[in-house]
Amino acid sequence: MKAGDIVKNIMDVRNNPVVNESRGWTPIPKGCTGIVLKVKETTLNSKWSANGRGDVYVDVLMTTPEGDTHRCGNYHSGSFEVIHSMGA
Repeated sequence: MKAGDIVKNIMDVRNNPVVNESRGWTPIPKGCTGIVLKVKETTLNSKWSANGRGDVYVDVLMTTPEGDTHRCGNYHSGSFEVIHSMGA
């Protein structure tokens, strides 16, 4: 997963879970599309990974079915599926 990739969320996501849940706002439903803005690879869990790489976290600009846009930051990359890659 790289910055610029088009993704869809495979689970409900929120732009700010703490604020949204306290106000009763609904999450962005799975299946919505977005664009990856930033990718951050960490060393978290790297010693348990077969390839020795750590967890990857992404910032994604999501679009809701209503046409609203929301930035979802610092989500584990496993929350999204790449549907179009900007790389080769």
